[in-house]
Amino acid sequence: MEYILRTWKDSDVQSLATHLNNKKIWDNCRDGLPFPYTEKDAIKFITYATKQPTQNEFCIEINNEAVGNIGFLRGTDVEKFNSEVGYWLSENYWNKGIMSITLKDAIRRYFQQTDIIRLYASVYEFNTASMRVLEKVGFKKTGIHHKACFKNEHFIDAHYYELLKQNFVLGDWIDIK
Repeated sequence: MEYILRTWKDSDVQSLATHLNNKKIWDNCRDGLPFPYTEKDAIKFITYATKQPTQNEFCIEINNEAVGNIGFLRGTDVEKFNSEVGYWLSENYWNKGIMSITLKDAIRRYFQQTDIIRLYASVYEFNTASMRVLEKVGFKKTGIHHKACFKNEHFIDAHYYELLKQNFVLGDWIDIK
């Protein structure tokens, strides 16, 4: 299966709204992500993503459709050399190894264009697939914050991961243009 990692385009609105309007995806994201996800939400996101001075949102395209995103949120103040990474992929493409490869490439690109030295991510306790993706890319689990999040009317644990730029190894990964 061929895929492209690229910037977002205005023409991605319908595809983004279709693929992100999924309760299973929303269940693994922060509540700030709207659900249901509409074309109006997609327009707002694409406008934000395309106006960033440094690319920090990477569209995953498969079969000429925008089917996922990898985003980086830079820290501020004393954490200005850190970024939080988050990602999602259309359920149609889960368990095919796509996220591990595209995440590795997005991280390589992000490290090359920024002075960021550390990435981190938090994953809800039930999202073992996402934990595995992070581990495949080279993230190390730094701890578990118990009952740290309140999602779907339940307190859940958050598993924390980090990746230092100095430990990031590209290896024999496919270089996606």
